[in-house]
Amino acid sequence: MVLSTSAAFAGDSDALKTILKAKTYAEAESLIKTSINSLANDAEKASAYNHLAQLAWEQFDKQTTAQLENQTAEQMGQKAKNVVDEELMYTSLSQAICAANESYGFDMKPNEKGKVKPRFAEKNAQKMYPVRAYLINGGGFFQGKDDAKAYQLLSQYIESAEYPLFANVKKADDPNLPNAAFFASYMALTNKDYATAEKYAGLALGDAERGADAQKIQLAAMQAQLKNHEDSVAYVGKLEGLLAKNPNDDVVLSTLCALYSNMGEGEKAEKMLNDKLAADPNNYSALMIKGQIESQKKNYDAAAENLEKALAQAPDEDTKCVLNAAVGECYFYKAQERVNNYKGVLSPAAREQFNVVYEKAIQYLEAAKKLDVMKEHKRSWAYPLYGSYYFVKGPEAAETQAAAADAGVAQ
Repeated sequence: MVLSTSAAFAGDSDALKTILKAKTYAEAESLIKTSINSLANDAEKASAYNHLAQLAWEQFDKQTTAQLENQTAEQMGQKAKNVVDEELMYTSLSQAICAANESYGFDMKPNEKGKVKPRFAEKNAQKMYPVRAYLINGGGFFQGKDDAKAYQLLSQYIESAEYPLFANVKKADDPNLPNAAFFASYMALTNKDYATAEKYAGLALGDAERGADAQKIQLAAMQAQLKNHEDSVAYVGKLEGLLAKNPNDDVVLSTLCALYSNMGEGEKAEKMLNDKLAADPNNYSALMIKGQIESQKKNYDAAAENLEKALAQAPDEDTKCVLNAAVGECYFYKAQERVNNYKGVLSPAAREQFNVVYEKAIQYLEAAKKLDVMKEHKRSWAYPLYGSYYFVKGPEAAETQAAAADAGVAQ
């Protein structure tokens, strides 16, 4: 019994010896899976997983060395002669880090004397942490070939920064993280792993190039997780927190206002918008949302006023088209409402008053039509333009006939 215990503490059990003789990662992995419970203690388990890590590392090191030799040869004007297996390179690094992290867990446990004496942890951490960026390259390599593998590598890059294995590594700011997190968040959203998509997108918000798109992913992931009123309330709280951190975040502002309206708390949305416009009368997003809300309430003058101010700041032709159509709709529905409420036969004087409003609608709707070269927004401007022409120019006018065709109205 004493001899058996001494042998176990010496780390030379038959199960461990067999594992340490394995020459390939696959062989060692298989042996560990079948004999992990036969190992004498945590020290042996640390040794087993460390051996697995080293086998994977050797493959990674072999491929990166060959790749570096090729790059050096090409820089010297020579032909590259090494065959590099990129799939093996990236997969091996992933395996090495995972196995080393498993080894770390056992390596940091107290020995039979109650003392922690790690043998592999520091060496593995120091050599593996600096090359983690290869996992990002691996994500790019596998994207389109094996998207599940691409996501796994990008996710591992993000998560591995917090692996216990790397807990004592001195870490600087990671310039690669936002980019990796953005692509990983998109993949997670595609996989309907909404909680992870939200988490990763949050890590990408500070990216100058993709931060805005990351925010869209984050909000989409948040919304996808809403299942009941309590979820919606929690979501509102998250958005309010985001807006408190960045009061100028117009995307969050618009999302929060829409959510308030959907939850029957439109007064909160209006107060938020009024406060925003009081502080910044020309805030583009607030004007857009305010205009939409006023239009829904049939306050067409107020809606048109806000939307016209937003139109003056429209960033591109497509947005100008949409806003021109929205303003035109306001004047069209204002005129139509007044006509419907008119009692009796329209006098020439009354018709002229209505014509003034319809002609304002025509002005904006024609501008929208002109901008809508591909007729992608025809639904917004075609029918109001037809209705305005019909009243002002009559059903037989050429403009009315053309507008009827656009609107799909049979005359």
